[in-house]
Amino acid sequence: MTIRLLQYIFHPQSTRRETKDTEKTSCRFVTFVDQNLASTSSIALRLTLFASLLLTACASAAPTAILATATPAPVGISIEALTDQAPPGPFGSATPPLPSAPGTAMAPLPTATPDAFKSLTVCLPAEPHSLYEYAPGTRESSLARAAVLEALRDGPIDHLAFDYQPVILEKLPSLKDGDAFITPAKARAGDTMVDANGGIMALANGVHYFDAGGVEQVYSGGTVELMQMTVTFRLRDGLQWEDGVPLTIDDALFAWEIANHPDNFAADRYLANRMFAPLVIDSRTVQWTYLPGFKDTLFYTRFPAPLPRHLYGQLTPAQLAADASVNRRPLSFGPFVMAEWVAGDHITLTKNPKYFRAAEGLPHLDQLIFRFVADPQKMIEQAKGGQCDLAVAAQGSAQESIFLPHLNAIAQAEASGSLKSYSANSAAYEHLDFNINPVEGYNGLAGSNLFQDARVRQAFAHCMDRRALIDTLLKGRGDLPAAYVPPNHPYFDPSGITLYLFDPARGKALLDEAGWKDTDGDGLLDKKGRALSLDYFFGPAGNTLRQSIAAILQTQLRQNCGIEIKLVEESGDALFGDFSSGALFGRRFDLAQFAWVGGGDSPPCGLYTRSEWTGLGDGQPDQYGLVGYPSGGNNAGYINPDFDNLCLRALGSLDAAEKKSLHSAAMRLFSQDAPSILLFFKPKIALARPNVFGFRLDSTQDTDLWNVEALDVTP
Repeated sequence: MTIRLLQYIFHPQSTRRETKDTEKTSCRFVTFVDQNLASTSSIALRLTLFASLLLTACASAAPTAILATATPAPVGISIEALTDQAPPGPFGSATPPLPSAPGTAMAPLPTATPDAFKSLTVCLPAEPHSLYEYAPGTRESSLARAAVLEALRDGPIDHLAFDYQPVILEKLPSLKDGDAFITPAKARAGDTMVDANGGIMALANGVHYFDAGGVEQVYSGGTVELMQMTVTFRLRDGLQWEDGVPLTIDDALFAWEIANHPDNFAADRYLANRMFAPLVIDSRTVQWTYLPGFKDTLFYTRFPAPLPRHLYGQLTPAQLAADASVNRRPLSFGPFVMAEWVAGDHITLTKNPKYFRAAEGLPHLDQLIFRFVADPQKMIEQAKGGQCDLAVAAQGSAQESIFLPHLNAIAQAEASGSLKSYSANSAAYEHLDFNINPVEGYNGLAGSNLFQDARVRQAFAHCMDRRALIDTLLKGRGDLPAAYVPPNHPYFDPSGITLYLFDPARGKALLDEAGWKDTDGDGLLDKKGRALSLDYFFGPAGNTLRQSIAAILQTQLRQNCGIEIKLVEESGDALFGDFSSGALFGRRFDLAQFAWVGGGDSPPCGLYTRSEWTGLGDGQPDQYGLVGYPSGGNNAGYINPDFDNLCLRALGSLDAAEKKSLHSAAMRLFSQDAPSILLFFKPKIALARPNVFGFRLDSTQDTDLWNVEALDVTP
């Protein structure tokens, strides 16, 4: 499956940059790095979807302790010397069990059997290459690593139901509570600062910046006041490593140093370059202060998963990467500790008596075993036979569940009572895009401005039976989307949302209003001698789910409303290439179907704004008066200044109430305009034996084992 997966990472580059494909036929990771937009969207737009970004620090020759200083010293603010590299992947985490939330599948609680030895076997589709966070590996092995690490470390922050919750921190800092605050920083021409797009530069005339109130301004000389954020994190009391050594702020700073070191495989200096040196308040408290002008809408998540300085502190990043114990037997502060790793077969963990929640009786299990079963059909059979107590997909947010092609077999196992399946909406949604404003010279039917008429777009929505898609292809697993976020998203407000229920009569009436009628009796609508016949792009070639969706919609549109779609199945490169090589982002199509991922706390509305306009990137306006970028995401060519204003203000806001109000208004406008038809949210799916309890799937948690300490079994 190919999904153009957005990871808004907010890098201050002059052009947009795309990373290499991680898999030829899997997911295309796209990093947007727009420096030319002078809008408040730029910051939040790049920070929204990479919510678990590891906080990193300035490069140093070797890791050393960072001591408290009376005045924070600038770190890495020489503009010429700065380099920002792609950040490491998000950490896994685990949290205490929470009340069930909408869109969350949860197993019931067991009848306690405290004296019985409890062991649970989890089957994964791949084996980790290493348990060191920065070791290279395939996508599958990295996802397996994240699943195992859930059991070896807890937090530091969970991303649950599109929200963030502290795990090893006392709380998340907030502007309301005062452990995050903004102070005015005076600046004059020539002073180093961060502009409104996140670029570090000297203040000069024409530079866009955020003032002390967080409002975007344009510098025109003199002394001005820039916003400067300070954030304080405090560890909870009683944390310790499995060897009994206390876990302190120094361990978090060590992780920060390692993550940022230039010798680290995944070194990233982006956030560190925009911060002063950390100020250590005490053994549990640290304070970060950002460079003047930097607005970080995810400031409350910038805390790294600790590494044990007392054990690894004398090792360089290169030595860490080569150390057998780091890779195969990492020190734990989570609910379990490493006991055994038999390569190619299994990993065994045992209960950690030093776990900070041990007094609560956690974890419930005495032993946790990970087995590696690559074939999902075999995994289902082994779960039925008892070799797997829990079978998880270990999938990324962009992927289709490995269990999706096997839903019939799963249903049969459930009917027999040998298995129970769990599902929850993921944040990835399949959608059908209209080419509203094609590239100049496009000769398809969309090139005649067909989809600039909102009635035509709305008609398509009424002519398609999306519920039938969900019931047929997903066996009913999933909600009918009303917006580009699932219904359990905290910013979703159903009031005022325009719903497009299956209503072919309404669809044909709208098309008739737009001048499309069957004048020759051939069953197809036509207008001015041209049939309503469109090219429907999808792929990559061989994606069975998309093939099925395309075939069903082809039949529905023809039978329901007299619309012909001609299926064009392309390779991933032909579809998803940058402007102008790729059909989709080159805006050379009529209709296109693929998936977006919106896993952050902020909805992915930025995809449909001028900030994601596709184009050559030469700084010159196109025929629509917009400057585009080769890696832009607005392939639909949707232009609505009111929507842009609402969305971009929401993404840049630091106030939760304001964000919700603006996002809700943007969704209402989007639903009225219907620039894209949301087909369904891809489901997360997992399987468990009937005696497994406490398992819970969540829409935004990075792995399915986020609450592994709460898992329990009965005999």
